[in-house]
Amino acid sequence: MAPIRSNAQRCSPRKSQSARRGLNLLTDSDKELDPKELIQKMSQIVDLLGEDAKRTRKVDEIILYNAHSDRAQESQKLMAEKETAEKAQADAKGAEENLRKMLERFTATHADVVKCGICRKCIDRPFTLINCGHSFCYGCLREWFHNCLLKQLKWRDIPAHLKQKPVTAAKLKELFENKYIYVVHYTCPTAGCLTDVESKPIENDLAGSMINAVNDILGPPMKQVDPNPHLNKPDIWADIFYDEA
Repeated sequence: MAPIRSNAQRCSPRKSQSARRGLNLLTDSDKELDPKELIQKMSQIVDLLGEDAKRTRKVDEIILYNAHSDRAQESQKLMAEKETAEKAQADAKGAEENLRKMLERFTATHADVVKCGICRKCIDRPFTLINCGHSFCYGCLREWFHNCLLKQLKWRDIPAHLKQKPVTAAKLKELFENKYIYVVHYTCPTAGCLTDVESKPIENDLAGSMINAVNDILGPPMKQVDPNPHLNKPDIWADIFYDEA
């Protein structure tokens, strides 16, 4: 009688130890067995093959469990990396927002620091009053001093053209030489100060350099005052402070 081969043995590329043991149970002497004994041996073979199948399933289950476990660990690792990246992104956005607010505060402070007390814009070529130390745009000071002079001339009995703008060095000379006035009363433009200004303001080169340096970085505040054309004249205060020749 030829050895019996099960379907599992024919389909599987590998033969397990149990299968080989089962096949070894059948020998040429089995040809002399009666049908009952043959059936008993075949039953033993089937049992061995069943045990082998159980062990194979167990191994497959272990392999599958390990695969799932590896995927779970990898998934947990990816989730942890995602959470770390999201936290880093949130921290970066928070730092960017804080930096933006700091820049806004600095820009506002910068605008206040370099602001002229008269025009409320960025100081254009600052001049400082010796008597009180306040600084203003050159053009703003000129306008302030001209208005101070015209107010003092408003009710005087003098030629009308001397009480009208523009104020010039020639008109100022005419006022003093014809003894229409003997002194001009100027004050500081800062509210609450109003200190008498008796000397020509001096140009504040240090403040001007600092303002220009900051403006080079942040840009000048909006609506910066245009340079005054009188700055190109030899005596920039000739129409405000009279000097007898």
